[in-house]
Amino acid sequence: MKSYRSRYELKRDVKDLIYRNRKKVTLLFMIPMFTIIFAQYSGKHTSVLPYSTADQLYAVKNLIETSLFGVIFGLLFLIIIQSANFKGLDLLRNPDEDFEPLKSNFTYFRNPDWWKLILTYILINIFTFLWTLLLVIPGIIKTFSYSQTYYVYKDMNDKGLGDDKSLTDYITISRKLMDGNKWRYFVLQLSFIGWWLLSGIIAAVGFLFGPLSGFVSTLLLALYMLWFYPYYVMTLANFYKDLVDQNPELLK
Repeated sequence: MKSYRSRYELKRDVKDLIYRNRKKVTLLFMIPMFTIIFAQYSGKHTSVLPYSTADQLYAVKNLIETSLFGVIFGLLFLIIIQSANFKGLDLLRNPDEDFEPLKSNFTYFRNPDWWKLILTYILINIFTFLWTLLLVIPGIIKTFSYSQTYYVYKDMNDKGLGDDKSLTDYITISRKLMDGNKWRYFVLQLSFIGWWLLSGIIAAVGFLFGPLSGFVSTLLLALYMLWFYPYYVMTLANFYKDLVDQNPELLK
């Protein structure tokens, strides 16, 4: 019988790891975290900055909101965030690993197979969309089933087994890993809802009380996310690590 780690154990491991590697972990997830914050804020919140800087940021924000640039930006961000997530998984497996945190955000831009991450993302969204056409609930369930696909892709390729696998194989392995574990994953996600609500409240201050409060709330949100975002992402990576530890035969 498989003995999976509890939510408390998964989170405790990550808290201990972050405590021992605070600077390294913070720098590793800084670019994805600030990109998320930037994408959430309206250009009007930059008006408290010097005019030229505000104007430039507002122009960038307008470009991001256009469909074509938005797609390109999203795909680039996908590679950045997955590069950071993969290094976070490595750090969980080897806490003493020496690496350059900021540089690790761009690892997969130097990988000749970077495009496979993008195609995998497209396939996951197509499959999820098709299931959602049936009913919303099956779509949500399939989202959980496919949630480990990127980590499976990383591990299989790190082991040199990627050449024998198609992109759908990674999705299939994720689905098998999540068999009987979707409820655990859902509850784990649910356990972070208070953290996400608090981040939403901090962000809402700027929308409710004007530009100056928006600037202040952005700073507060950034400080808050410097702790929460790595904690959240690495807990999910630890969940995957636990799945693989209990089902090593699926990644052969």
